[in-house]
Amino acid sequence: MCGINGIVYLNLYNSKEPPAFFEDKISRMNTEIAHRGPDGAGMLINYPVCLGFRRLSIIDLSEEASQPMFNEDRSIAIIFNGEIYNYLELIPDLKSKGHNFKTKSDTEVIIHSFEEYGFECVKMFNGMWAFAIYDLKSGVFFASRDRFGVKPFYYYFDKEKFVFSSEIKAILKIRNINDANHGKVYDYLAYGYKTSNGDTFFKEINELKPAHNIIIHNNIIDFRKYWSLQNEKSSANGEDIAANINFLLNDSVKLRFRSDVPVSILLSGGLDSSIIAKITDDLIDKHELGNEYITAYSAIFPGFKYDESKIIEEFLQTCRHINSVKIILQKHNLMESIDKFIYGMGEPVFSATSLAHYSLMKEIRKENVKVVLNGQGSDEVWAGYDRYILGYFLLDLLLNSPHKFISQVNAISDKMQFSYKYILSQTIKAVVSRKYASYLRSKYNEKVLDCISEEFSKKNYNYFKNPEYKKLSSENLSGYMRFNIEYQGFNQILHYEDHSSMQNSIEMRSPFIDYRLVEFAFSLPSEKKIYDGITKKVLREIFKDKLPGSITNNYRKIGFVTPFENWMDEFGSKEIINDLLNSDSFKNKRIFNSKKVKKVFSDKKKYKEFPYWRFINLELWSRVYGISNL
Repeated sequence: MCGINGIVYLNLYNSKEPPAFFEDKISRMNTEIAHRGPDGAGMLINYPVCLGFRRLSIIDLSEEASQPMFNEDRSIAIIFNGEIYNYLELIPDLKSKGHNFKTKSDTEVIIHSFEEYGFECVKMFNGMWAFAIYDLKSGVFFASRDRFGVKPFYYYFDKEKFVFSSEIKAILKIRNINDANHGKVYDYLAYGYKTSNGDTFFKEINELKPAHNIIIHNNIIDFRKYWSLQNEKSSANGEDIAANINFLLNDSVKLRFRSDVPVSILLSGGLDSSIIAKITDDLIDKHELGNEYITAYSAIFPGFKYDESKIIEEFLQTCRHINSVKIILQKHNLMESIDKFIYGMGEPVFSATSLAHYSLMKEIRKENVKVVLNGQGSDEVWAGYDRYILGYFLLDLLLNSPHKFISQVNAISDKMQFSYKYILSQTIKAVVSRKYASYLRSKYNEKVLDCISEEFSKKNYNYFKNPEYKKLSSENLSGYMRFNIEYQGFNQILHYEDHSSMQNSIEMRSPFIDYRLVEFAFSLPSEKKIYDGITKKVLREIFKDKLPGSITNNYRKIGFVTPFENWMDEFGSKEIINDLLNSDSFKNKRIFNSKKVKKVFSDKKKYKEFPYWRFINLELWSRVYGISNL
């Protein structure tokens, strides 16, 4: 995994400049994302295309695998960030068609696949990627982003140039932008959303949408979608479903252990990372991985009510090949580097969980770790977010199997410990539009809309788009989950995980986001994912004899919760926040009423649901990036 940059000049702009002019621009972009690739740098200056690259050596550590990489006659160049996990399976076909390989890297597999299959080559890849290819003979520039948008691809363009990078901050070295996208800011403050709509928090800077390609030829920029999550139903049932899931999960984990450097695991006390760790332990037992032991890193918070140390220890007793390293994250770990974190994220992030994740990555990097597996994606695919999905599940029952409704409400109340009043409210919420439900939460639960400028709200209320799936259909749950993956929530998680890990030169791999596994999950009926008050039902059934009951029988979704709210009131952290609230920058913000916000901060017991972090994050982001229109 690495970092990529580039400029494609349009309409002969700057065509008479010397090579040094272009080298300076690419060099500045490369320097800005050096953390993504501390093992080397490269560039290609071939007007009208200039490419830059920072290398994090993981597969084929030789110098020959450096980038930009070329085909045999140097007519095609590539810069690539990510991993094509199934690259070894693609090589025999390409060799049979006459392609010669000089490296053992997945990067070269992309080059030859492009030579053989053109733009359609991406459909053959199983992995995470953002790459750019330049065909020097035809003058075609081709870029692509993976199916779920795991790897970032940001861009800016006008009539003179198309500028792209793995991070926004590198683009800002070429095009100085100090204006925020007001729609994006409103969605963030009002609802906590960072939607995957192609926009960023910076006006004029966009991100390539997941599962999309860009083709630039003869000064024309063309965007094409190459994949979408289908709704095809599987005919498998019972043992066949379990067998398919077992195979896909095991194969996904094995593929993600392909590396020429050691691979570790992020382990919490939750179901998802425990499944990854248990599969890893079993694969080593069966000699299907070339390791004797794997190290698992866990963040712990001694004394915090959500600390998972005991559950982690209980799970580790079932593993023979997992070495455990526990990392204690404390207040000073987080607050001492918050400005660097904010700048590194590029855009505001949803919660302080992101800051904790960044601090965890920072500590893991001290152990010289380059690659880490996690359990990300399971909640989105296997219906793990209990409070957010239960209303859609019950709505489907009301429309399709009303005789099951009461028994399922009782089961949800019993297993998830939600009150009947809350369950009813979530079912009603599933009926109303997504935007209106978000508005009600923001207005009456979080009470954040009272602080936001009325004019700012009016101008940006319609920015958030309602789901594109049909309400009151026979598959409301499936529609909501697909919407969450493709548009609403998943993007912000992938964003902070990529940026917080790569700020520390660590590659994050997620077996649950293997597109084959995702497609199979969406082919199954909802009751395989949630039923009788049990989320991720089929996963729990498959692993019930391999994992402790404290994991498989824990039906409440907690997530990576940190004691941030407590730390806000402690000496040191409290001083930092008070300075922020009393600063001229904060008081002069036009998009919200700073006096009202300050009053809320002074009475946290009264405003328990207020999104404190979002106001802190937005203010710090506007400072470090010099945003001038808020």
